[in-house]
Amino acid sequence: MNNHLYKALSKLLYNAIIIIINIGGYKMRKKIIPTIIGLLLMMTTFAVAEADISILSEEHLNNSTSNNGYTNITIEQAYILLTNTSNGIQIPIDIRTNSEWAVAHIDTPAPENPQHWPYLQDGVNLTEFMEQYRGKEIVLYCKAGSRTLKAANLLVANNFDGVIYFMLGGIDAWTLAGYPTKANTPPNTPMITGDTKGKPGEEYHYTVTVTDVDSDDIYYYVNWSDNTTNQLVGPYHSGEEATLNHTWSEKGTYTLKIKARDIYGSESDYATLEIKMPKTGTTIFHQLLLRFFEKIHFLFPFFREISTFI
Repeated sequence: MNNHLYKALSKLLYNAIIIIINIGGYKMRKKIIPTIIGLLLMMTTFAVAEADISILSEEHLNNSTSNNGYTNITIEQAYILLTNTSNGIQIPIDIRTNSEWAVAHIDTPAPENPQHWPYLQDGVNLTEFMEQYRGKEIVLYCKAGSRTLKAANLLVANNFDGVIYFMLGGIDAWTLAGYPTKANTPPNTPMITGDTKGKPGEEYHYTVTVTDVDSDDIYYYVNWSDNTTNQLVGPYHSGEEATLNHTWSEKGTYTLKIKARDIYGSESDYATLEIKMPKTGTTIFHQLLLRFFEKIHFLFPFFREISTFI
């Protein structure tokens, strides 16, 4: 029953009883008292019904694991689980879109860092998800809860063998309560290794690595600074070594530029490597002269510069 209506009826009954007691005669009492008793019984019935509904709601919340295959938890309970490894490791899984994740997601310390699995509610990559989190405890959340409900039911229907926690209220409630969030972090600047001198027409190999604070997968944007088309290669896992091959066709000095871009579009600064391509077609004399300078350049440093032109 509406709380305001309940209070109004209670006040009305109270005033009626006072009037009957003070000024009402026997006949008035005889007619009105049964009506008052009926109203009291009706109000009592509504109150009991509301109490039963409240009790049923609590029982549904507490027994959610046995009834649905997952456990409802409040944001307060989620925060305790995700910031204390003494109770095991629970992995927070954000199932929102890439753009939502990039703006802000919940921030909890390692090893319980939040992970992103967009569109899980649609069944995309479900097999991979089930395999990756087999036997683990996961805390599912979205913006407010509707997508989490679909995802939880999807996992239960496919016999997920880990523990599923449903964070009620989603990140909206988490943020409103003042719990920490963070935006997507760009990758660090890549590291490039490989030859810095060579000959036009020959293929050279370069390795590039980078780490991402959020452990996101990485693409590399590669500019060889010649007339070839720039490349976008990947994705690679954070910290995974990538090998790049290239052939310069003409003599010159080139600057290889590479920057990393994570799967959410955040980009690192450029890493650079200067590469010199001397003239092609060295004669036997040139080859012998080059070997000579390579042997004695440590004695006469200026020979090092001369050897770059041979």
